[in-house]
Amino acid sequence: METLKLIEKYKATNVSVPKIMIPSIRSDHAGETGAVWIYLGAKCIFWNKKIKKMSIEHYETEKNHLLVMKHILPKANRSKLLILWRILGFSLGFLSALGGYRTFCITIQSVETFVEKHYQKQIKFLYKNSISFDLLKVLEICCEEEVEHKIDAKRDKGNSKNTLIENFWTSIISSGSSIAVKASKLI
Repeated sequence: METLKLIEKYKATNVSVPKIMIPSIRSDHAGETGAVWIYLGAKCIFWNKKIKKMSIEHYETEKNHLLVMKHILPKANRSKLLILWRILGFSLGFLSALGGYRTFCITIQSVETFVEKHYQKQIKFLYKNSISFDLLKVLEICCEEEVEHKIDAKRDKGNSKNTLIENFWTSIISSGSSIAVKASKLI
């Protein structure tokens, strides 16, 4: 999709990020960078057709989100730790995919659950304070697509409850994501 059409699809044509939101959008940009690299890492497990299929589908959406974040966030305001987010994203995608399709789905469900909450906090803040309804719309669209990824992963992992190890893995992902957001808001 051409970049201009993509920007229009996400209602990001005339978005100006308010100064108060720059740290949050910096963390969104960093997060979308990590997400792109999660799927690049997972695609290395080429022999698993289910992982490959999900990775290709979700990668396109995450790549679009990253392009939109690049469009609305000036380069000077982006995280200085992007190389770290790429390495960690790739590693998370590769290792979870190496663990098999269920592990990969649990990982994606965990990441997207965190991302949904992260976007929702920003959306509520913008709405409550009547700040930048253009930015709010962009975040709503991105959040809806992240929720779709979460639903895909939850459906595909199956109905059985998570094991103790899977719950531990989920908590590691949530904690790691929280640390990444805090770091990317600052650096």
